[in-house]
Amino acid sequence: MALAQLLTDQRDAVMRRFVAEVQRQAVPPTGTSRSSVIDHIPSFLDDVVRELEGEKPVRETQDVSDVSVAARRHGEQRWELGFDLDALVREYGVLRYCILMEAKQANVTISIDEFDKLAKCLNVGIAEAVTAYSGHRDAERDKQHGDLVFVAEAGGVLASSLDSQATLTRLVRLVIPRLADWCAVHFTDGVLAKELRVGHVDPSKTELVRELSEKMTWPDDDGVHVMPADGTDALGTTSSIIVPLRVQRRSFGAIVLGYSESRRRHSPDDILLAEDVASRAAVAIENAQLYELANRERARVEAATRAKDEFVAMLSHELRTPLNAILGWARLVRHGGLPSEKHPHAMEVIERNAEAQSQLVGDLLDVSRVINGTVRINPAQMDLGDAVEMAIEGIRPGADAKRITLEVVLDSSSALLRGDADRLQQVVWNLLTNAVKFTPKGGRIRVELRRVDSDLELAVEDTGIGIAPEFLPHMFDSFRQSDSTTTRAHGGLGVGLAIAKHLVTLHGGTLEGSSGGLGHGAKFTVRLPISPVVSPTVGVKRAPAVEPDGPLPLAVGLQGVTVLVVDDEPDARELLQVLLESCGMIVQIAASADAALAELERAVPDVLISDIGMPEQDGYALIEKIRASASQGVRRVPAIALTAYAMVEDRNRALLAGFNLHATKPADPGALITMVADLAGRRVAEPPSTP
Repeated sequence: MALAQLLTDQRDAVMRRFVAEVQRQAVPPTGTSRSSVIDHIPSFLDDVVRELEGEKPVRETQDVSDVSVAARRHGEQRWELGFDLDALVREYGVLRYCILMEAKQANVTISIDEFDKLAKCLNVGIAEAVTAYSGHRDAERDKQHGDLVFVAEAGGVLASSLDSQATLTRLVRLVIPRLADWCAVHFTDGVLAKELRVGHVDPSKTELVRELSEKMTWPDDDGVHVMPADGTDALGTTSSIIVPLRVQRRSFGAIVLGYSESRRRHSPDDILLAEDVASRAAVAIENAQLYELANRERARVEAATRAKDEFVAMLSHELRTPLNAILGWARLVRHGGLPSEKHPHAMEVIERNAEAQSQLVGDLLDVSRVINGTVRINPAQMDLGDAVEMAIEGIRPGADAKRITLEVVLDSSSALLRGDADRLQQVVWNLLTNAVKFTPKGGRIRVELRRVDSDLELAVEDTGIGIAPEFLPHMFDSFRQSDSTTTRAHGGLGVGLAIAKHLVTLHGGTLEGSSGGLGHGAKFTVRLPISPVVSPTVGVKRAPAVEPDGPLPLAVGLQGVTVLVVDDEPDARELLQVLLESCGMIVQIAASADAALAELERAVPDVLISDIGMPEQDGYALIEKIRASASQGVRRVPAIALTAYAMVEDRNRALLAGFNLHATKPADPGALITMVADLAGRRVAEPPSTP
């Protein structure tokens, strides 16, 4: 036989090619030596040669060769080396490839019968490997079955309770006596920190386990430790291990397992099993603690949800109340059901309620900034006494109406500090309006500003209804009111104190509140640090106590100014058109960005006023197209963003998009006219002063 002769004469060449090819394909496990790779392959090839030299062709008899001893030994050796089944099958394929390549290189023609015998021998080798693999796998299954059953039972037992104390008790009962004669569970972190749970197969020795465990030195790391034991301690311990309780690489305790009465020792398999049980126990304990935490969080979230629902109802009431007055008086005027002499009063009521709604919206925006952490202050040298005086004058009419006595003690000589005057005035205003709101008729409010060490202290104290003790911890929470029922006596959103505290905190100060209880009034104290670089004279301007809204600027100088107004709301467009035309301006209107662009192609106005929130294309898209226009006149048209988006981020975005100025709705007519005049390069005449 030509193939048999080849396998005899070129044996070394076949083996060299075989070793090189299996190593190139990374078939053997890493670190396998050359001699181990060769193993019984030469003996196996001897069996192949004997099969090839046999006289009976395989194709005639279809007989199956006797099981090769060399192939069986080779399969067993490969299992011991750690070959998996796939690698073993691939190895026989590589051997077949190497034999055929050597035959090709030696110009040896292999007959069909030789090829069949070679394939049969290789198949026998594979069959022997599979048999060895299956036998070993079955033995491993039998060995691990008991451990798997135990682990499954352990998982069920440990997961059967979401009470951390009950889980600990189950853990101790579980490991004794399966993994230990005694055990101790120790915690170093979390709710169970410093707690020690112990157990012993002999209950009379439980306290002895506790005494020894309390004296034990626990390892600092979170690895498994095999502790030295020779049976000479009080428990007669022959073997003990410390296994960490760990979840997601965070160790929060450990369990000690010891053999004593049984005189057993922990095998490597016992240690692996103990690690598995400890891992499941750690997860069960963690789940129990998370469940307890979740219950607390659920109670908190439910309370927050109730507060949100109460706030929505309260907000609806607060917004609808002034809206009712506005709509009611406006309809009376419109339908002619109101005498002409009542019209000024109607306008006064409408304006007052519109301002109230504007204040509500402003408060909502402020509290939104507080929640998002986007409130910004612009510190400069200021006189806190000015801010206090202006706030007092602002609330004085309301206090006089309720015959409330205002006691004011201001040490204005030393009230200089570095801060945001507008924001600090807002703080004082919130405190004073609350004091007036909650102080009954004939009551008293005391306002005192003084210097205390390196701070300025402002105290606002009233003889009002006071604050219930249970509400004191929540007085600075957003949307929280001591009375949020439909029968409450005082309106408001419950955000003033939250905003005030945040603004004071931004200035590096503190705001605290106290009350003797219901019916005993309340006191709020603001303390603000004084900057050491503040000059007592430079840069401080004494402001008037009140700054009432003045009349509109005169229309002189604005005749002929062309303005393009863009807004999708018809009422908003009409209002601006009437206002601007009353000043002699020529106004064109557009209901969308596309209409505005078409209007710009016909004529370029002196000033553009555009809303931001519009369908299809908003004001940002409009100004971007204007600034990118091919027409130089269109590209340079001055633009004002007039929008209800009133946050600082909205103003910055509008300016970055290309608008020259940003104004918020509802806009002050005088301020808007001044903006248009500035952008058009015109001057407006100041209104005559009233004597």
